[in-house]
Amino acid sequence: MTRRWIWWSAWLMAVALAVPGAAAPPSEEWQACRRNPTRACVFAEAIARLRDDAPPGRDPQFAEWDQLLYLRLSEIAAAKRDRALFDEAKRSAEANLIADSRRSALRWVAAAQARAGFADDAARTLDDGDGGGFAAEAIAIARARAGQMPAAVAAVEGLASIDMQVRTLVRIARTTRDSRYLDRAATAIRGLDDGYEQSALWPLLAVAHAELGALEPALDAVRRSAVSYHRAQALADIAALTQDPRRLGEARGYATGFDGRGHEDEVWAAIARAEIALGVLDGARTTLETHLTPSPSRALAAEVGALAAVYWLRGDKQVAEKLIDALLGGTWTIGEARAVLARRLIAAGRFDEARQVSFLADEITFDNLSADIALKQAEARAFDAALATADMIQHPARRSPTLAEIAALIPE
Repeated sequence: MTRRWIWWSAWLMAVALAVPGAAAPPSEEWQACRRNPTRACVFAEAIARLRDDAPPGRDPQFAEWDQLLYLRLSEIAAAKRDRALFDEAKRSAEANLIADSRRSALRWVAAAQARAGFADDAARTLDDGDGGGFAAEAIAIARARAGQMPAAVAAVEGLASIDMQVRTLVRIARTTRDSRYLDRAATAIRGLDDGYEQSALWPLLAVAHAELGALEPALDAVRRSAVSYHRAQALADIAALTQDPRRLGEARGYATGFDGRGHEDEVWAAIARAEIALGVLDGARTTLETHLTPSPSRALAAEVGALAAVYWLRGDKQVAEKLIDALLGGTWTIGEARAVLARRLIAAGRFDEARQVSFLADEITFDNLSADIALKQAEARAFDAALATADMIQHPARRSPTLAEIAALIPE
């Protein structure tokens, strides 16, 4: 979810200055669809809104908006698994006359095709000679999900760096629950000449092994890391996964002994996260209070939000609100904590309370949270409520793809 949130936020910010005015009044067709939602009519509305929201191509004020239509087309096509819409998205991407921009646009389309399960189509979408970057990673994951291990490994080996190959293999292992991909990742790490780079990658394998229930390989991977903060972060994550306080103690030992600069926040955020998972709430607060600075990082702010969510969900709403204000009041990262709190409330089905928190957020975060609520409601088959929530989304770039994702959940 985090990756997707970052992706959506970056996209919405890219087009924020090119948004048309208020949305048009609901059509009669949409009002009828709202009364009796079907998969077909909600998809039709998503596509109609995409086209209605797009300004005329002849207006130079909205040139950048027009160039980003391939993004929304790709998202709707992925939800609908519609090759014709993907073809339109591809034509929109190819219309960009700037080579680098066109290559990037085609990667977005290819990644969406891969997520929809059209890995072969995605591979053909990439520009000739383009390694594919994140799109190639999506293609590899799609092939792995389809049980095509040799093809998935071949796609991974085509990635530009060992770092990217290892990270992709770890993602595939987590997605497929297949440790053979971790064995390949370990082989790739051993082939690196740079000891520091090796040390930075072993923790990824450690945590992935722990997620798959293989504790001994996880701890072996931790021991292979030569840098104390790499070990500390991995052990903290393993402590959270296994609910083992011994690992938390070991993580603290490595973190306390680390005298470098630049990575403390990530390490102490991981330790606070483990303390929250283990129910050591006072300890988590102390960890956060000790390591927060006047300009706190997003990593630590996120754990403030996670800690606040624990208090809120057990009935201590005022404690949660005061915690965020006390630790982050007046800082720019207070919004990160509130967004994490809202997402935890959404995950717990506390939608009205999540909306209360989201009203304090910026417009982009509010739209992202509204989309999350709508999809959770749709997953629970509360389609009327989901569509009502989707109508609250202000930004057209977020609204039409959300409708498409809701439509995909409606039975045929």
